[in-house]
Amino acid sequence: PQPAGPQAGPSDSLLNSVSPQLVEWAAMWARALPGFATDSLWRVGRNRWSLAGGTPYEPRVIGDSSADPGDLLAFALLGIRSPDGRYTLDVDSYQAVTPEGDVLIVGGEPDSRCTLIDEREHREYVLQQCGTPGGFHWGTWTSASSFAVGGWYDADDYGQWKQGRLWLYSLRDSTVSEFQTRIVSYDTYTNYEAAWHDWLLRRYKALKRSRPPA
Repeated sequence: PQPAGPQAGPSDSLLNSVSPQLVEWAAMWARALPGFATDSLWRVGRNRWSLAGGTPYEPRVIGDSSADPGDLLAFALLGIRSPDGRYTLDVDSYQAVTPEGDVLIVGGEPDSRCTLIDEREHREYVLQQCGTPGGFHWGTWTSASSFAVGGWYDADDYGQWKQGRLWLYSLRDSTVSEFQTRIVSYDTYTNYEAAWHDWLLRRYKALKRSRPPA
């Protein structure tokens, strides 16, 4: 069944306050859902979270010969630094990205894991982790103390129906709010997936321009 109840619309103050920073993500889903905007979402709920535990983290360095090049490129494309430089949102630490001609081959682990890295304390915290019926694709900082993560989940047991998900995290009050899109068929979802690949490719081209050849 499709999400029930009214869509977020103008009544959700949190979502509307950050909607300008979500335009990029909304544009990708608009390829699958024509006319889609953030006020087309349904709110799922609001939960608590905290930077508890975590594991020691060694900074990843581009050009490190001991590291997998696909992992390093994925981190360069999906590692989103906070405005103050304190944190890095790693949208999916299980991804690997390899350039092949004019396209990017996206692979890595079949599971997906989204983490937050404290660059000052050198610790990494798992925000979410899921198996093959879902994944994390996109992220942005909406302020120095809040960020968004965009992903997807299967809406059935056979992968024939998909649904977009959006999470808004706050470091200030340790809350995360979840939203979801309308459910779409797999064929329709591939339009969103193609838009996501286009987004990755644009980031890759910008990265190459910012790093002149040695």
